[in-house]
Parts: sequence; C-alpha cells; structure tokens
Amino acid sequence: MTETLLLVVIALLTVNILFVGAYIVLVLKEVRQAIGKMNQILDSFSTISSAIANPVSSASGFFSAVVEGVKAFHKIQDVVGKHKEEGIDGEE
Repeated sequence: MTETLLLVVIALLTVNILFVGAYIVLVLKEVRQAIGKMNQILDSFSTISSAIANPVSSASGFFSAVVEGVKAFHKIQDVVGKHKEEGIDGEE
C-alpha cells in the first residue's frame, strides 16, 4: 500500500514538473517575442532620431553661416565707415 501511494505521488509530481516545464518554455517564448518587438521599436526610434538630427544639424550650420555673414557685413561697414572718416578728415 505504501509503495503504491509512493508511486502515485511520484507520478503526479512528474506530471506536475512536466507541465511546469512546458509553461516555462511558453513564457520564455513570449519573452523572446517581446524582446524582438522591443528591438524593432528601438531600431525605428534610432531611424527617426537620425532623420530628425540631420536637418537640425543642417539648420544649425545654416544659422552659423548667417551669423558669420552678418559679422562680415559689420566688419565691411566698419572699414568703409573708417575710410569715409579718413577721407573727410584728409580733405580739410
């Protein structure tokens, strides 16, 4: 009687462990799919961020060029203004 009960308990534990193992495999499969989806999201985010970063850096370069052009224009105005002042002073 004891041996029979022991065999039944061992059989039930074995079946239980098999179900738990199958459930763990299914959970790991879902985790793998979730990680794959997360990887796709991160890849698309990387593509989007680089698509945004390129025009922003171009705009930054454009504004830098405009600022340098304005500085050059002011220098030319200063030189022309000094030249006119010297010409006016030289005539007297």
